[in-house]
Amino acid sequence: MEELLARTAVRHLGMDRRDRAFLLELAQGVKRWEIRLDYCLSHLSHIPLKKLHPLVLVILRLAAFQILMLDKVPARAAVHEAGEMARQRRLPKTHLGFINAVLRRLAEGELPSIPSLAADPVMALSIEHSHPAWLVRRWLERYGLEDTQARLAANNRIPPLTIRVNTLKTDPDSLRDRLAREGIEAAPCRFSPGGLRLGHLEVSPMSVSSYWEGLWLFQDEAAQLVTYLLNPRPGQTVLELGAGRGGKTTHMAELMTARGVIMAVDNHKGRLQDLRIILRRWGVYMVQPHFADATRPLHLKVKEFDSVAVDAPCSALGIIRRHPEIKTRLKEADLATFPPRQQALLAAAAPLIKSGGRLLYITCTTEPEENQEVVEAFLAENRDFRLGADPGALPSPARSLIHPPGYFVTSPATHDLDAFFAAVLVRG
Repeated sequence: MEELLARTAVRHLGMDRRDRAFLLELAQGVKRWEIRLDYCLSHLSHIPLKKLHPLVLVILRLAAFQILMLDKVPARAAVHEAGEMARQRRLPKTHLGFINAVLRRLAEGELPSIPSLAADPVMALSIEHSHPAWLVRRWLERYGLEDTQARLAANNRIPPLTIRVNTLKTDPDSLRDRLAREGIEAAPCRFSPGGLRLGHLEVSPMSVSSYWEGLWLFQDEAAQLVTYLLNPRPGQTVLELGAGRGGKTTHMAELMTARGVIMAVDNHKGRLQDLRIILRRWGVYMVQPHFADATRPLHLKVKEFDSVAVDAPCSALGIIRRHPEIKTRLKEADLATFPPRQQALLAAAAPLIKSGGRLLYITCTTEPEENQEVVEAFLAENRDFRLGADPGALPSPARSLIHPPGYFVTSPATHDLDAFFAAVLVRG
């Protein structure tokens, strides 16, 4: 959804900033509350939602979100706009009448009751917090009622807009002054010394020159912190598997003061192209992007590395607050598809690490099958590796995020950070 919104913004560069913000609020808001919206709509529609014309369902959800979740849009206006949208898309009059009838009942306050927490806690929490029932059930079993409620509520809060400063070109204080002149308020992050939280925005952040000059990029604070765990040093040779668009790659380059070699591997050509663009903007030339599937033998010029970072593909359940579409896109059966690939990546990385070198395993999910259990399985098969996270490698405010027996774990509910998991595995 993020890429779709970005392409839409490019197609409509003249769109007013407030309209652009409202578009983002609608798109993310509908996905954030889709399960709850559909529950309400299904009780007002005599036709099952799955049998509705796709555009009719989109219009109903957009209007229902405005009616139920936004105070700034009068219900009457939301119903009217839904009708206008249906007419503009030339839907049949029967569809228009159906849309109008359902939304009028909703606007008049005709809402179905939600199952009580005592009678059916899974369904009650699923509907109230708009999360899939299978995930609610899993979390209730693992965390209990109170912690689960806190996690669900945190996932529905709008996350802070955080950036990481390019310390090769500037520093946080200087960038804050620069951003203020560009119409953007910023404050220091709680845990990451190189992070800033953006506040009041008079302009779109991506329109300011400091962005295009490569002085900063968007990155959640938890994602900024995991790179410190690898503790890359100037002059070292580092391998990154799953480099993506370069958030952690550029941070490693900063920690290495742009001295040494980083081989950045990814199996998606589009992401690697974005990485190359960011590297040029960042002013970093010691990174070597490499297109490959890292679960298969890698044909690299370098055969041994000081450290390897594995940014593993995962269910991404830890970043629901930023990507609410995960709630309805991911199925419980999908969870079983990730550990085999995660284990394969670790197995491919292990023989490439020097004695005394470090292997950093990273995910952005909450599920132990993809986190602790993957690490435990790796350690059982690779006796020359041990857990070795050094809290001292982290900025001092973040050292409490290392939990026994040595895992880095964050949570939106506890820390107001995306839910990341990381483990450092030391060879020898």
